[in-house]
Amino acid sequence: MHIFAVSTYGDSLMLVFGGLALFLFGINLMSDSLKAAAGNKLKSIIEKTTNTPLKGIFVGLLLTVLIQSSSGTTALMIGLLRAGLMTLPQSVGVIMGANIGTTITAFIIGLPIADFGPLYLGIGVIMTFFNNRKVHHLGGVLVGLGMLFVGLDTMSSGLKPLAATETATNMFHTFSSNWFLGTMFGTVFTAVVQSSSAAIGVLQKLYALNAEGIDSIALTGAVPILLGANIGTTITAFLASLGGNVESKRAALIHIMFNVISALFFLLILFPYEAAVQWVEDKFLQPFSMLTIAFAHAFQNITMTFILYFFIKQLIFLSKFFIKDKKDGRIPEEMFDEKLIAESPVLALEFVKKALLYMGGTVKDYFDIAKSYSFKENSKLVHEAYVHEDMLDTYDIKLHDYLIKIAQAGLEPDDSKKLSRDLDTIKDFERIGDHLTNIVDFFKERYQESQELTEEGKFDLTEIYELLEMMIDDTLEAFMNNDIEIAKRVLVNEDLIDDLEERARYKYIERLKNMQVSFVRAANYQDILANLERIGDHLENIAGSIIEPLYVPQSLVVPKPHEVDKDT
Repeated sequence: MHIFAVSTYGDSLMLVFGGLALFLFGINLMSDSLKAAAGNKLKSIIEKTTNTPLKGIFVGLLLTVLIQSSSGTTALMIGLLRAGLMTLPQSVGVIMGANIGTTITAFIIGLPIADFGPLYLGIGVIMTFFNNRKVHHLGGVLVGLGMLFVGLDTMSSGLKPLAATETATNMFHTFSSNWFLGTMFGTVFTAVVQSSSAAIGVLQKLYALNAEGIDSIALTGAVPILLGANIGTTITAFLASLGGNVESKRAALIHIMFNVISALFFLLILFPYEAAVQWVEDKFLQPFSMLTIAFAHAFQNITMTFILYFFIKQLIFLSKFFIKDKKDGRIPEEMFDEKLIAESPVLALEFVKKALLYMGGTVKDYFDIAKSYSFKENSKLVHEAYVHEDMLDTYDIKLHDYLIKIAQAGLEPDDSKKLSRDLDTIKDFERIGDHLTNIVDFFKERYQESQELTEEGKFDLTEIYELLEMMIDDTLEAFMNNDIEIAKRVLVNEDLIDDLEERARYKYIERLKNMQVSFVRAANYQDILANLERIGDHLENIAGSIIEPLYVPQSLVVPKPHEVDKDT
């Protein structure tokens, strides 16, 4: 009898954890498929439609409903902050809207459509076989939705026997009578699974077991767990902000403050709040309805959004108080002040030079990331690489547009030459970023196929990287001080880069001939060398324009066959 009970509990635990895994996978698949279907439009939507906090709330709400993940929305927003596509005040509205949008998942779970989970799963799988991109991704959405419901149903099957045990009954009684323990449990559980939707989905299923005669969690225990879940979900934004700039860390702190203040507010009025939720259930819903939990979740987030909307400035002030300004690679917004153009185009041009140095610093940081990733696999470096690529693309657009406005304001001939040089420098920096992205992608492919560099290959790349690093430092110093002598040194070193690249290419071919490496194993090694060599060419362009504005290097007039920039 004892063995049978252990086996039953073991099976039940397996069903609970297996169902939770299916639920989480389904949520993530839905989110990824919806983002893939939208393409790059999501970032564009956020950037262009969040110029006021109110608009930010609606965008955050809509985006979270679309991708079914408030964590995904806040992580995406943090990335935009790090890339300079969004300001801190804009982000606050998106945070509030995401908190409202995430409540929709709980309503979907509470609706009587869960029985059709296998049907969604089947139709979705069929759609994924279509070649049409949108149909394929929408099929992924249906597969995710189906897995969500199948996961919930699987969890429910495992929860029923577990909830009927004496241990579970005692635990539910403890949570129902101790709001602090309930809140802490909700916080920790949500932080671990990194999904408030999953935590609330489990809570809804547990609450609904009461209707089946199983003495499960009461409303007095469910509400504190619900409040804790809202605190625990902030872990995703916090993790996304790590390694980011000051603004992204402040946004993550505001997200935490919003949800903690929300939880504290409702804990202060816990008994009347629970009574209000109970009244709604008694009046409009069935006893122990999953929609009761969904309503409580939505009421909490909508109410706090309405209240804290009037305290956005105070939230921003607190975030700046706790996270001080420091020098980082993000170009300050004041460097794009259009009033300055009207007052003094020449002074505005000087500010562009400072902004270009920020951009150059970002290039240097990106170069260090790509160099490190070339010799050791690290998924965090890949994420950082793509963030830096976004930042450089942003600087390219903003600085280019700003310079065009300066040109339209009118400049003297000498200043016009500087402006032309700056336009070329912006493009060179941005292109260096493209080449670094190519290199990261090439090494990502190699790591996925377990393609290790040979010792000779490592040595050749190290030589090129060290010389390029010296060239980047010299280029930035020459640009900052308008130092022609240092700029000439860059041009000399660029010839050395060409020689190193040609020698490394030749040695690689010799290794192929001698069968020291297989072609498949090192298929993109030549592409890596070509991208490194092109970085040297772009540094030469910048240095050449310091020596002589509108300088055009000979290598661009009559390029070598392997130097043709194929990604233009």
